[in-house]
Amino acid sequence: MSKVRYLKVTFANNLLAREVPCFRAAVIEATKRQSSLFHNHKSDSSSIYRYPLIQYKTQYKKASIICLNEGTDDIHYLFQRRDLDLRIGEREETFEIEDIHLKYFNVQCWQGHFEYALKDWQALNQENYKRYMALTTEVERLQFLEKLLIGNLLAFAKGIGWDVQGQLEAQITRMKGERWLPYKGHKSLCFSLNFRCNASLPNFVGLGKGASVGYGSLLEIGNRKLGGMKYEMRNAKCEEQTANHEQQ
Repeated sequence: MSKVRYLKVTFANNLLAREVPCFRAAVIEATKRQSSLFHNHKSDSSSIYRYPLIQYKTQYKKASIICLNEGTDDIHYLFQRRDLDLRIGEREETFEIEDIHLKYFNVQCWQGHFEYALKDWQALNQENYKRYMALTTEVERLQFLEKLLIGNLLAFAKGIGWDVQGQLEAQITRMKGERWLPYKGHKSLCFSLNFRCNASLPNFVGLGKGASVGYGSLLEIGNRKLGGMKYEMRNAKCEEQTANHEQQ
């Protein structure tokens, strides 16, 4: 079992799903890059390949930030600002904190299973996409995605310092759809699905590529209040703004 520090910050400001990359870029600018956890880049602009401990979301159409472990400490670089004026696309807006919720979440494997929904999951890199498309049956493709899902869960475990005891299991129970969405200047195939897993996992954390900006958000199906969340198409202009910050 691993106790994870989990902080959810909800702002009073409305934010569309397509504006999340703009929100991320604006927060990075506001914190003056005092912590690499906000952007996962070194001082020379090279990437730090690790699970994001600070993730940017929209929940119930409001801007929010999820922080895990060390991310709950470094978020103070944002809170220390007296006025939080952020530029989201073409508009500048003063962001106000509506709610802060901090708790410890027990992440562990169990004998039973939990049901989760995964929205706009970027499972495939270029190599895996070719392998996926070469598969001829739905069963083969489903099994292939399940292996990738377990890999993403193990990456999450490593990122939060969870030493998985026993075998981590994940079974896709329903494929709800797929669509191509913009990500870092390209189109990426994203999957929405339900899966069963023998691990307790915190809501809203991201899996796969783009986890820091709302892709692959995980929701426990048993929580009816979370199941009604809606997602919108990302905006290429916001993606471009984020890419420019990552190159700086």
